[in-house]
Amino acid sequence: MIHLIEDLAVLLLVSLPINLLFHKIKLPSVMGYLIAGVLIGPYGLQLIDNVDVVKHLAEIGVILLLFVIGLEFSLTRFIKNLASVLGVGGFQLILTAGTIGWIFHLYGFVQNQSIAFGLIIALSSTAIVLKMITDRAEIDTLHGKLCVGTLLFQDLCVVPIMLLMPLLAQTGAISSADLMIAMLESLAAVVSIFFLSKLIVPRMLTWIARIGNKEHLTLSVIFIILITGWVSHKMGLTLAMGALIAGMIISDSEYNHQIIIDILPLRDYFSSIFFISVGMLLQVEIFYDSVLACLQLTVAAVLIKMFMAFCSCLLVRAPLRISLIVGMRLAQIGEFSLILATIGLDKELFSNEQYQLLLVVSILSMLIAPLLIQFSSKFSIWIFSRVKAEEGVEKKVEEETFSEHVIIAGYGLGGRTLAKVLQEAEIPFIILELNGEKIKRALTEGMTIYYGDCTQEETLLRAGVKQARMIVYAISDQVSSERAIRLTRKLNSDVKIMVRTRLASQVEELKTSGADVVIPEEFETSIEIFCRVLKEYRIPNNVIEQQVELIRMEGYSMFRGLSLNTESLKKFSNYLTATLTESYLVIGDSWINEKTLGEIDVSGVIVIAVIRKNKPHPNPGAEFLVLPGDMLILFGSHMQLSKAIQYLREDTKFQL
Repeated sequence: MIHLIEDLAVLLLVSLPINLLFHKIKLPSVMGYLIAGVLIGPYGLQLIDNVDVVKHLAEIGVILLLFVIGLEFSLTRFIKNLASVLGVGGFQLILTAGTIGWIFHLYGFVQNQSIAFGLIIALSSTAIVLKMITDRAEIDTLHGKLCVGTLLFQDLCVVPIMLLMPLLAQTGAISSADLMIAMLESLAAVVSIFFLSKLIVPRMLTWIARIGNKEHLTLSVIFIILITGWVSHKMGLTLAMGALIAGMIISDSEYNHQIIIDILPLRDYFSSIFFISVGMLLQVEIFYDSVLACLQLTVAAVLIKMFMAFCSCLLVRAPLRISLIVGMRLAQIGEFSLILATIGLDKELFSNEQYQLLLVVSILSMLIAPLLIQFSSKFSIWIFSRVKAEEGVEKKVEEETFSEHVIIAGYGLGGRTLAKVLQEAEIPFIILELNGEKIKRALTEGMTIYYGDCTQEETLLRAGVKQARMIVYAISDQVSSERAIRLTRKLNSDVKIMVRTRLASQVEELKTSGADVVIPEEFETSIEIFCRVLKEYRIPNNVIEQQVELIRMEGYSMFRGLSLNTESLKKFSNYLTATLTESYLVIGDSWINEKTLGEIDVSGVIVIAVIRKNKPHPNPGAEFLVLPGDMLILFGSHMQLSKAIQYLREDTKFQL
């Protein structure tokens, strides 16, 4: 027992600095965990030298990892992405598993092993891909949605594949009827455990939460994991399957938010136990003895997975460039593949040498995955910029259609809002979009929209970029935005370029690329919040506008944690203390209607002008009669104006 505690302590001691390091360099910690496992394991520096203990640690890691995944499984998100889940996800899994299984069968592997290898290699890494897409703020991009949908489908298919692995391990060929019966029996066991637990667990958690405290709730969750895993094992399933079911059940309970708060901070350490233990199981000498073969297998697996994911996207009519990005991002072998491979080894479906080769190929593909993800967008833009667009519409006709118009790249929420405003203002505009669903929506709304990639010269020329007055990039992909901005500036040096970005850290890069105005969403939201707070305290609009202008003038330095210089601080102080102007609109039921300025008497505040029907009346006298619809222009100090506006609104006694 003391050795197990020592080994767990070593694992956590190693995982903490790795997590911090890879967080700093913005790469998934999974890469570091795998490398660390190889170094400290029984085939490396032997800080942990007992293979049996390592296997137990790996099993613990699998149980904890699958519980957390079950806890985070979102049925709502699954339904929301149903089209891409069933479309790209289904094609990708079927094509990849079928192709790889067929190749293994050609090389003399038995049918059961070929099927198992095909299914295992077909899965991609949710941990790596989803983390990098989220960190790069690309969840809402078309390629981001396709990747997430495919990963969701793969995660969902892990359950039946886990049930299938013991069946494939049976000696001899399996008939379709026997396979179907065995699958139905396993699924019946899963459904029975799920619904039985569904009846008991929520009531138990409610009772514990009512009579106990937070610690009792946490202990009950651990008990649920263990008992569900034990029941699953007794019914012929795996402990990991029980942990997954436990997580899914608890995720639907009314106490799931508190449980998630308690459990998820330890998620990375649950993952680290599994990935480090997998790295420790890698026999380095096998890799050294067959380096060339391992590299060849890795390249083959990556290329096949990339091509099959690319074809899957094309089958659902995704653009070529987006399909290439998705293919490159899903080209690795995933963490669930390692879990399934371990099950196959335990059930003697694979020999140890086959398992080790699969382990090496999986780890190598995971190590190169972040590089492929990082360069996928730039590579796709580079490769397709050299290929002429296939949409052959006459450029001359399109270029002459509009002049002094606005080009909107992206028809998301921001693009739709802008298009509606421009339509109401009768300002000509053209929309560019790659998403077929958004194009259909725009056409039904009567918008002028073109299918095209804004990173391609032909698309911009077709939209009349040389005659455009302004182009607005409302897309979520920063790499594509940078490429499109440079291309736009090259084609038309005078056009005004406005671009939206999610993060303020990207402002300088986009401005360097040639953008005139960059609007970071996170800080514009912050500005809107403080504007509304100041308005609630009746700070005059011009004071608020000046403060907003100051922040924007400083390039969002204040919100990025940078200090304002002395000059800016003086400006900020002057804005707050100087004499200012404010406007007040007289509405129909205002108490000052049909009163003279002398009767209103806002002492200390001067009415310097009255605007009536868009015509200014400067320096009005005390006898000037105020009418509904008049705009009073007031002049005074910050405090005087604030009290004057309150007085005009509420008819309270005016005191300075």
